[in-house]
Amino acid sequence: MPRPARQDILGDGDCTVHLTIRCHDKRFLLADDQTKQLLYNLLKKHKSDCNIKIHHYVFMDNHFHIVLHAAHTHLLSRFMSLVFSSLARFVNKRLQRSGRVFGERARTPVIMDRKYMFCVMRYIDFNPVRANIADKPHLYKWSSYRHYAFGEPDELIDDAPDYLDLSPLPPVRRKMYRQMLLRLEGRGRNRLPEMVTWFFIGDSDWILLMLKQRGLLPEKKKPPG
Repeated sequence: MPRPARQDILGDGDCTVHLTIRCHDKRFLLADDQTKQLLYNLLKKHKSDCNIKIHHYVFMDNHFHIVLHAAHTHLLSRFMSLVFSSLARFVNKRLQRSGRVFGERARTPVIMDRKYMFCVMRYIDFNPVRANIADKPHLYKWSSYRHYAFGEPDELIDDAPDYLDLSPLPPVRRKMYRQMLLRLEGRGRNRLPEMVTWFFIGDSDWILLMLKQRGLLPEKKKPPG
């Protein structure tokens, strides 16, 4: 079954997604701080124009993760095009290279609800730990973890509604978020393919329902005869 169009997965309305994209051939084209700072600035510049809210992120050396809310699929596509094209031009010029910067198209699976929003956020927080470039999430610079866990200001972040619902008191929210990370299975060191799927992140029954509604289930072959 060919990979469906993004609109076939997301539909026409608003949605919260886990955006991930990798560099071509998994090359470390985003390794320097200047490139990551440009990515940060581009996201901040274009999110309001495209009615995007950014809830969480981590920028790695050959890929990045962003949890965002989009008002409409075409606005998300426009947002990604603006950010990715500008970043690719900068990378090629800086590294004196030509050709593709990003590999396969960005994945934007829809996140089901509060439970899975926190699952994705915690998974993102531990990316630097899994990559062995930081011993703990708070030691990595290019992440929104410290904003949620310790209240560090971050101009890019629109606080996730589920996070704000934890408590009306900011210190309590931060403590609860830190505690949630400690309860993560495997202390965040396990890779979870279900967090970076192409389609949906949620309970199995909900995923099946969404696949049916979107017409994304493969057709069963009729028996011969």
